[in-house]
Amino acid sequence: MTDPWNDTAFTVAMQHLAPGDKLSEVEFLKRLGTCQWDAIARVLGRPTQEITSEFHERLYASWIDVELKFGAGHAPDRFGEGARIRVRNRVRVFAKRFVEGFFVIGDEDVPDAVLQATETRDDLRALDSPWCYMTNAFIAPVGGNTRLKVFKPAGIDALRLPETEQTPAGIEDHARVQATGRIEDLGDGDAGLPVPVRDPTPIAYAIVPESDVNGAGLVYFARYVAMMNYGERRFLSDRLARPLSQPFATCLSTEHRRIYYFANAAPTDSVELSVSASLLPPDRFPAPASASRIRTPMKIVFRIDMVRSSDKVLMASSLVRKAVNVPGDAKAVLLEADRFLADLAV
Repeated sequence: MTDPWNDTAFTVAMQHLAPGDKLSEVEFLKRLGTCQWDAIARVLGRPTQEITSEFHERLYASWIDVELKFGAGHAPDRFGEGARIRVRNRVRVFAKRFVEGFFVIGDEDVPDAVLQATETRDDLRALDSPWCYMTNAFIAPVGGNTRLKVFKPAGIDALRLPETEQTPAGIEDHARVQATGRIEDLGDGDAGLPVPVRDPTPIAYAIVPESDVNGAGLVYFARYVAMMNYGERRFLSDRLARPLSQPFATCLSTEHRRIYYFANAAPTDSVELSVSASLLPPDRFPAPASASRIRTPMKIVFRIDMVRSSDKVLMASSLVRKAVNVPGDAKAVLLEADRFLADLAV
């Protein structure tokens, strides 16, 4: 069975924005998660609330990994209030228990030729437009959030599904990262300047049930990214030898993220975020167009590992490159960036 491309579009509203009139990565991931779940419901031929195991347990699409790339020319700053975003996506099933999702994203129509030529994650990585790749497992909590078991949806054997016999790339990467801790670089190599740290202590975050936990009682996959963003901000303001300001942190704009999920947590638990960073100076990336109102004095690659405080189990690991996109009239932030670069050079 051919896996069809679904077509979704929405207009960016205030609730989708982060400070600085730019698309919130967390809110956008929620949108993509909804597209993925809707696509799964279509191929299974039933509403999401009716997807159960053969033992009548309610199943959920738990996230295994997500790779999201906006790219330098399509960072969230481009998608401000009123922007129109079009999402084309499709899913394939693997081993009756896992799902592989492909997304091509833009603010214009996506040519059919591009979609027809997109069969693998490597095809997505070759695109100039923004894209996302994610994999899921059908799970049910068994004895609480700390024990999630993978199940096959009831009736799936009788369906003609878009399937793949090859293990999805995301699942293979997930196993490697869990076993070794190594995440493939984002195309920047290892030549970034290490950011000097004054205090390497992990950053604590108490789970907030009202915002971090979904209707299934699980910490939602997009909220892991929100917690990591909190860790990055605290890292820059509290952990560096030369702390950076809140206005500086507000200028961070995601270009490329890889994140791998390993465990969930109880709503009453907390997490610990270990953050490290390297800096890409301006000579490592193309200068923006001269007419641009944004200046990018540097980019920062963050590595974040999140563990569950109660038992120190690794919950997730992520590598993300963020541009420091500073409005031209934010002179104080531009001067702060210049001082920071000068200190690193010394």
